[in-house]
Amino acid sequence: RFRLRAMSRVAGATSRLSASGASHERRATPERASSRVRAPLGGAYRMRMRILARDVAMRAVFRGDGALSSDRAQSNGVQVTSSSSSSSSSSNGFVEFFRQASPYIALHRGSTFVVLIPGDVSASTAKMESVVRDVSLLHDLGVRIVLVVGASDQVSELTKMRGGEVNFVDDYRVTDEAAMEAAMEANGKNQVLVQALLSRAPTISITRRHRDGDEDGAGERGMASNGANVVATSGNYIFAKRMGTVNGTDFQRTGEVTRVDAKGIKKKLSQGDIVLLSSLGFNAAGEVLNCQSFDVALATAIDLKADKLIVMTDPSHMPYEGNDSAERVPRYLPLRSAEAYLAKMYGTKDLNGGGGVNGANGVANWRWLQMEYSIDGSGTNKGDEQIVSAYSNDEREHLFDSIRGVNERISRFEELMERGLSWRVPHCPQELCLAAFACKAGVRRTHLVDPTVSGSLLVELYTRDGIGCMVARDRYEGTRIATMADWESIKRILEPLVANGAVIARSDEQLIDEVCKNYFHVTERDGKVIACCALKPCGNAPDAHEVAAFAVSPEYRRGGRGDALLEYAENYACETLATSRLFLLTTRTADWFVQRGFENKGLAENNPELPPGKSVQSGRGSVLFVKYLDR
Repeated sequence: RFRLRAMSRVAGATSRLSASGASHERRATPERASSRVRAPLGGAYRMRMRILARDVAMRAVFRGDGALSSDRAQSNGVQVTSSSSSSSSSSNGFVEFFRQASPYIALHRGSTFVVLIPGDVSASTAKMESVVRDVSLLHDLGVRIVLVVGASDQVSELTKMRGGEVNFVDDYRVTDEAAMEAAMEANGKNQVLVQALLSRAPTISITRRHRDGDEDGAGERGMASNGANVVATSGNYIFAKRMGTVNGTDFQRTGEVTRVDAKGIKKKLSQGDIVLLSSLGFNAAGEVLNCQSFDVALATAIDLKADKLIVMTDPSHMPYEGNDSAERVPRYLPLRSAEAYLAKMYGTKDLNGGGGVNGANGVANWRWLQMEYSIDGSGTNKGDEQIVSAYSNDEREHLFDSIRGVNERISRFEELMERGLSWRVPHCPQELCLAAFACKAGVRRTHLVDPTVSGSLLVELYTRDGIGCMVARDRYEGTRIATMADWESIKRILEPLVANGAVIARSDEQLIDEVCKNYFHVTERDGKVIACCALKPCGNAPDAHEVAAFAVSPEYRRGGRGDALLEYAENYACETLATSRLFLLTTRTADWFVQRGFENKGLAENNPELPPGKSVQSGRGSVLFVKYLDR
């Protein structure tokens, strides 16, 4: 039967290839046709064609149905053309996305990210595989990754299977010996699974097409013998202590994270490894303790001074802009807004505890929710020891070295825990509590990302709008719409720029009028206006605004104030003013704005790109720049 099928495929391929050859001869150009006339189209030529067809068909037999797809490609010329056009369209989309992502690729390269996969996510193999695949890609793009994998759901399931009881008190598991055995087994399985997923190598066809090297895949680029270039390493990096007995409950083998071996982790990261952590910690007595993966991730992010802490969590655990889950999850949540959200939720649901974070219980453990409370040493807190530092306010921000008593033997996380602070706020989603506490403790950004969406981690990190919820210290803190009390400060900031011709001169009446129309926005620090800009309607176009009078006080330049103000202006224009285009007329600061996405459109005077009704000062020589906010 095999030979019959082979012979049938040979015969079919022979006839089709012969017909294709004949039709090809008919489509040939006169020059090519004349050259082929010299070779007779008789028996010798037909014999060569049959031998070629037989060779092609026999190779197809051993490949399976490769001949069928080959035949379809030869006989359906129209379909191939259609496929080519769709492929071209797909390629254009990929190229456009890659170009948009390139600034983020450069920005994140060399950064340290702590990624938390909680137990409810790791329990799903599909979710786990999707997240780890994205983590591997982040590593390939130059990001230093610490991956924390929880196992809470698996531990509960294994404990029940062994006849044990699952008992939680205040969100912490009471870990008896049966639960401890289950925890070690579950975390061990997760670790092996992650290492297996990270060991997946690219196909040989890809590696052979795009690089040369040894046949076994080992080469100068650091790829392993199986073609993979990711090494996942683990160890006893988490130090913990027994929780002991709390309010009459003996937590047995449940541990509290005290500190993280930051030096050891940084050493592995510098070698290009992905550091893999579990919820297991170790104490000085040589015991294994069952900790919470959230505690492990928080301690790791704080002690490493991570650039980002990323939590893969279901959208139901994220904050909402309304009163119920039907509302939209905010893409960006300033730290102050996150604190207010948690304080409101705690105060609403714990009326018996004193009415919010200012109640008797709140002041003790959750006083960090108070807006003026400083965790990272950038201020002085009532009730805590005075912080003595030689640093200025700007230099102290996000620095723990200014906290008295902190040295190499005491980690940042350990110092915070010694203050008696608890990052968990009762009745509030622990994901948002973790995000707010981490940002207040010095982590630059915290992201809450939905693991059920394929590629969500990449979309969140490499697109402008993202797909999850980002909690961050408010870069725009102190930036607001100007009031009448600010016009003299704005005039003071603009005067040097008016003198050198960088900004058009305005009379006091004009400036006051623009302030009254809410065109001006200012950045204030310690009661002093240090930067300003105006967002004015540009001509008669409803979707166009002009950025004007953009200035930062000289003593505050080179500190990121200009970038923060411009980003604020772009967000305000897009979200509040419904603007899709920002126009800029300048004579002196072109390079700075080009680096931030503005496109040079040439001389502004009589420029067709200007919206109808927009006038330009004649003879000034201003250059027009445009930024499209919907791109």
